[in-house]
Amino acid sequence: MAQDIPGVRIFPMSDRAPGFVGKGIERVRRDVFLRDLPRNGGRFRYRASGLDARSGTVVLFQYQARVIATAVFLRDEKAERPGGAKKGGFGGALYFDVASIRVFEPVDVAGMRKAWPAFRAFGHVKQFLNPAGYPAFRRRLKGVTAVQGGARETSES
Repeated sequence: MAQDIPGVRIFPMSDRAPGFVGKGIERVRRDVFLRDLPRNGGRFRYRASGLDARSGTVVLFQYQARVIATAVFLRDEKAERPGGAKKGGFGGALYFDVASIRVFEPVDVAGMRKAWPAFRAFGHVKQFLNPAGYPAFRRRLKGVTAVQGGARETSES
């Protein structure tokens, strides 16, 4: 499977960003990944910077120093009107394959190191990870919930 994945990226989300203030991990998993992202056809709007990645890249969403969800990246569309975030708008949108969205029990630094031993720490930058570690990461996930055909499907890994 690692050969089929062009990349693995960590996409940090701040609990201080508008729309996330005061929200815990469980609420972000439920509201953003299991409700809003599927409802919006996989569109995740961003204020400042998007993601420079190839279609098919697996994105690990980081929130409060934990990975809480994954999805397969399709494309990044920059906003047509300049000034997006500076004027209170959006700089563009990331698009993800809705059928690929998964939430699971949060994975901390120690859990990340089990799949990527050289993983140092979470931060506020988008990180690149070796796709070869993804199958090991995926096998270790617990409490996985997927969005399929508009309905939630839960499975224990």
